[in-house]
Amino acid sequence: MPVVDTNVLIHGRGEISDKILIVPGVPEEVESDGAANVLSNLDYEVQEPDESILEDVKEKSDDINSPTSEVDEKLLALALECSLPLLTDDKALQNLALYTDVEIRGFLDDPIEEKFRWQERCSNCGSEVSSPPCPRCGSRQVSQKQVRCS
Repeated sequence: MPVVDTNVLIHGRGEISDKILIVPGVPEEVESDGAANVLSNLDYEVQEPDESILEDVKEKSDDINSPTSEVDEKLLALALECSLPLLTDDKALQNLALYTDVEIRGFLDDPIEEKFRWQERCSNCGSEVSSPPCPRCGSRQVSQKQVRCS
């Protein structure tokens, strides 16, 4: 039984034959009729992760500046808590899972194998910033750049 990310339901062109586990936020993220239909035809259970495990996942997410959502982090915490694989094609979520040693499975794509993190950069001058404004040029425009970890 895998823990399943919303993107699998949204892009559900493949087969999901197992019973699946999701968190409460997943049904709310399913907006299209097609994805709602996929979910309605699955054998699934909704469960909240343990709060202490979720806090550990959030800390790791903050450490690497991950652009994952709260629902993503809950899915990962649930997979970690239940020792289940995480089924997702979301590369940011797969990356965070690599940092927590959760087994990841791709749905339509192969999962990533190399860890990365994000640096916040000033969109104006390119300097690395911890938070706006940029200490070099004063701009408040910040973007994230993916950086491979060694």
